[in-house]
Amino acid sequence: MDQYRLINRTLPYPFESLWGFLMRCARANHYRDHQEILQYALDASSTNPQVERTEIPRLATYTRNSVNELSQLSGISREVARKGREWKILGEWLSKSTFLKLRHAPICPRCLQEQPFLRGAWHLAFNTACWKHSCQLIDRCPQCKRQLALSRRHPEYCECGFDLRKSDTLPAEAEPLLIARIMTNRSDGPLNLDSACTPANQIENLACLSLDGLCHSLWFLGHHLLGNFPVSQGSALRKLDGRETRQMIAAVCWLLSDWPTRLNQALSKQIALNSKWSGDNSTMRLLGPIQRYYESHIDSCDFRFISSPYETFVRQLVKQAGIKTRPSRLDSPQLELDLS
Repeated sequence: MDQYRLINRTLPYPFESLWGFLMRCARANHYRDHQEILQYALDASSTNPQVERTEIPRLATYTRNSVNELSQLSGISREVARKGREWKILGEWLSKSTFLKLRHAPICPRCLQEQPFLRGAWHLAFNTACWKHSCQLIDRCPQCKRQLALSRRHPEYCECGFDLRKSDTLPAEAEPLLIARIMTNRSDGPLNLDSACTPANQIENLACLSLDGLCHSLWFLGHHLLGNFPVSQGSALRKLDGRETRQMIAAVCWLLSDWPTRLNQALSKQIALNSKWSGDNSTMRLLGPIQRYYESHIDSCDFRFISSPYETFVRQLVKQAGIKTRPSRLDSPQLELDLS
């Protein structure tokens, strides 16, 4: 049986990136790269970067680790009926690939100096700062300027051979640093979440959400309400670069710093920018993409701090426009109690 296993065992770190772990396995056993391990262990295609949860037992046997040791790695995927694919990061399942970096991921040079392995939190699209060193994560090699591909051979080296541990860093701004702390509090906590950029009660609201819920909240508040994206484009999620992500996070923290007043201002601005007041159903359609995303991902008791003021605004809009709508949560007795 040993002829079908790696000779040298590599011990995974808690919440390590699956791809970073496989890079270390490949180096310890003189494989060309981690894709070669997947081909031998799982008969994986070189064009498919996914590792299914159901394949973990086979991969664990091949790498001489236990299933539990590999199951906690970040980057494992699964297929969920009527929902689609999900990805496990920091022990939680995320529902949108937009929230993840699955082919390229940033790094903290100072973390790699301490221990040269890829942290699972670096897969999170909204994580743009290192909470430990208060610096921005870097997503491109300082030498060749290419994105840091997860297909490279070593965690601490770029494909061009540059030692990423020697990269210069920039100080992180308060808002991205706060979100980084909230996210990595799951793996590295308990962390101090106090920040001057956001009121304590709103920090607590964000920290109480699941990782998937936090990402959906940031996207809803930042993209739909304050982003530089026309509402008429719909609610399709797209990948953001590091600069756009930091801008979105800063916008969300600004919004929450005077909540819900700035929510009402943001919604009113979206309507004013896209159409003149018409007093009929077209007015409500201006909020269509926002409303669809809200109903799909935000409309639950976990998001009460968002849903209560949002639904108050929409009810007032409905009444002001004189729109006759079919019965919905906006007219329910329970909502009356929630908002009273």
